[in-house]
Amino acid sequence: MNINKHLLEWRELHDLKQQQVADAIGVSRSTYANYEACKRSPDIETLTKLADFYGISLDALVGHKTKQSDEASLPPLARRMLQSFDKLSKRMQERYIAHMALDVEIETVTDVPKILYDTVAEKNTKK
Repeated sequence: MNINKHLLEWRELHDLKQQQVADAIGVSRSTYANYEACKRSPDIETLTKLADFYGISLDALVGHKTKQSDEASLPPLARRMLQSFDKLSKRMQERYIAHMALDVEIETVTDVPKILYDTVAEKNTKK
């Protein structure tokens, strides 16, 4: 199992520096860097701290696949979004999907003036 790759993926997913993760779990940055470089292996206590830090299970942290649903492997922010999304009416869900698609499209285009974004976003949410 390549725990080091999963540690790197989770850290990058949350846009964190090695020092931030190391501070959160109580190790030096060099120790944490060695985990990601596969020069050292974190013990179970450290893995538990990492899983708690990211708000995920140990299985999700290390990439272990179970027969259960994949929901546990979703990042915490995505889980929160899905929980709220499920409470909306189908009509509102469709509106949010359209709005997110617009956000993704606009974010991929550079140099889009903010005023244009605000105007287009407002127009699409009124549909």
